[in-house]
Amino acid sequence: MKHSELVDLAIIGAGVNGLSVAKTYKDVNPNATILILDNRSTIGGTWSREALYPGLKTNNHFGSFEFSDFPMNKEGFGNDAHIPGQLVHNYLYSWAEKHELLPLVRLGCSVQSAEDKDADGWILNVMLKADQTQRSVTIEAKQLVVSTGLTSDPFMPKYQGGNEFNAPIYHTSDFAKAYMNERSFRKIVVLGGNKSSWDIAQEYAASGVQVDWVIRKSGHGPCWMTRNRVMSTFLPELFLKTRLITWFSPCIWEDVDGFGRIRRFLHRTWLGRKIVDGFFGIMQRAVLAENGYHKHPETSKLRPWNDMFPQGLNLLNYGEIDFFQLVRSGKIRVHIADVTHLTKRTVHLSDGNTLAADVMICGTGWKDTPPFNFIGAKELGLPCHISTKPSEMNRMAEIADREILERFPKLASQPPPRTNLKSMDGSDIGTSQPWRLYRFMVPPAYIQSRTLAFAGVVRSPSTALISQTQALWITAFLTQQIPSLANLDAATISRVSYETVLHSQFSKWRYSRGFGDRFPELWFDSLPYLDLLITDLGLKIHRKPTWWSECFKGYSPQDYTGLVEEWKEAKRLNSEATV
Repeated sequence: MKHSELVDLAIIGAGVNGLSVAKTYKDVNPNATILILDNRSTIGGTWSREALYPGLKTNNHFGSFEFSDFPMNKEGFGNDAHIPGQLVHNYLYSWAEKHELLPLVRLGCSVQSAEDKDADGWILNVMLKADQTQRSVTIEAKQLVVSTGLTSDPFMPKYQGGNEFNAPIYHTSDFAKAYMNERSFRKIVVLGGNKSSWDIAQEYAASGVQVDWVIRKSGHGPCWMTRNRVMSTFLPELFLKTRLITWFSPCIWEDVDGFGRIRRFLHRTWLGRKIVDGFFGIMQRAVLAENGYHKHPETSKLRPWNDMFPQGLNLLNYGEIDFFQLVRSGKIRVHIADVTHLTKRTVHLSDGNTLAADVMICGTGWKDTPPFNFIGAKELGLPCHISTKPSEMNRMAEIADREILERFPKLASQPPPRTNLKSMDGSDIGTSQPWRLYRFMVPPAYIQSRTLAFAGVVRSPSTALISQTQALWITAFLTQQIPSLANLDAATISRVSYETVLHSQFSKWRYSRGFGDRFPELWFDSLPYLDLLITDLGLKIHRKPTWWSECFKGYSPQDYTGLVEEWKEAKRLNSEATV
């Protein structure tokens, strides 16, 4: 790498989202110079080689975690199998190799800062690691896409006595490092109630290691977990992307899919809301019964503290291993308490218990902003970046809240606030603004300059599908090919600003017991979100061959095969029509 380099497009992050943006932008702009920067030693992001451990699998089954143009080889695996992490890494590498993306990737590059130069783009200050040395280089980019996602910068709690603990403390994202020392770790403390903590507890306990699992009493509690089939019948990924099922969930852009009448009946009439309540009630009772929380005092501790509707759903992807049997047998001991302090190889809890530990692994989430600094940037719409127009933002949020509750009265009936809820870093709960990006990708302040976009700032069970669709939308945006943004007059700018706030506020109300107040959650909204982006691109959203399959069969990546080519052809025809 030269000390100074000029590129048309810089992409930060070589995971699923960054690679997808690079592939699509390259397809549409074959002569553009593209550079992908990543601080790891291999591509893949979450699925990079250094992040893998033997038991790591996707939450998805085969056929639902792949790009539409490159089916994953599932030879040797059944239809019910979850995809091993090593296979995902190999798949991404092969896909990147096929599309000639590997020469565009610079590994071992840690972006320190991005300086906004207005119409001239961005100056990136990059620390290059090579041969145990580091040097600083500068990259000038006309346009920038940040694809570090929501899981790039781990949040690690600090506890009194941490310096005296005399045992390693890892984040769950570094579990591969901890796993290398598994034989020397016989007493494991896992902290956190989210999905990654379930994974780590299962991995150790299934190999015969004693696990003490601490779920904060002052936190959000255990997450919702379903088994391999929703209600013992449906593959979760297809179930959540079946159009009929999406109608039962409120959606702020409800008219996009063409079934607005059905949605309005379900969410704006008394009878419709009763049907919606019944649907979610049946699903919740089925999950509770299948998991059998009530059958043992230890598994009862893992019963979620909130209803499923405002929280979302995760998946038990452990194959033949019965997670709850590991709890019933005592291989996993569950503690509902807070960590008060640490002493030598001991974790002290608020209930008076002490836990001996060879290692503590923290499933404590992620920081809410990209892992580098923005310099001179306009209103970014990021958490922890203080708005320069707080009064205007608050005014729009109040208007948006009124619209949301008027259109979806069910969302006004929120669970009561938890009075003992505390943040892990000591900050006030709810004081940080959420991600406020247009279509969850672009800060409204950059709609006119078209020099900045974010990819992958959503939480969804449809990672690959959303990734490839966002990549096309971002490519169209950066090349001024979004019809609804063609005329950026005052009315359009105002609409963009309000829709950005409306959509982020909606996530807060819809997933109020998840992370909707921080970033977009799309558990039941993945298909409607794809509809929204594809509508912006001027392409068809109903991609099934019959009305029956359109409504009652789940969408998969294969249904979106050829989407980029469709868009390129539509663009060509439109260009010819205007000549």
